[in-house]
Amino acid sequence: TKSRGEELAAIAKAKEVIKENVGGAESLSYGFNQVSFVQASSKVMSSGNAAVRMVRDLAKKHNSPMLTQLAMRLRALSGDDQFAKVKALIQDMIQRLESEAEADAKKKAFCDTELSETEAKKSDKTEEIKKLTTEIDKMSAR
Repeated sequence: TKSRGEELAAIAKAKEVIKENVGGAESLSYGFNQVSFVQASSKVMSSGNAAVRMVRDLAKKHNSPMLTQLAMRLRALSGDDQFAKVKALIQDMIQRLESEAEADAKKKAFCDTELSETEAKKSDKTEEIKKLTTEIDKMSAR
């Protein structure tokens, strides 16, 4: 679960970087006299590459195969709405990690319950063995 926590933190950091790179872009309107399509496209591509580099660097830093896979999928993306695809991939990864964490938590709860029941049975049986051993010793002494 420690590595999952690190992966979730790395994904949150990647989301933050992506948001910083495109922050407020939805509220801005560009006219033809302000920015050419080539300039807008190159800005999107460079910030998209920055996001891919960021995720790849985090994958190397945390030695995370899931983040490496995410970086490869991000690099393979191309098209108009690259950031929507990146956000969708990150959301999918977060959902998968959360479901795995939930499954692990259920499994741990089950194991903890079984372990406590087993320890209770063991202590009961140990007490019973002590009583029977005492009775056997009494009978042998006669």
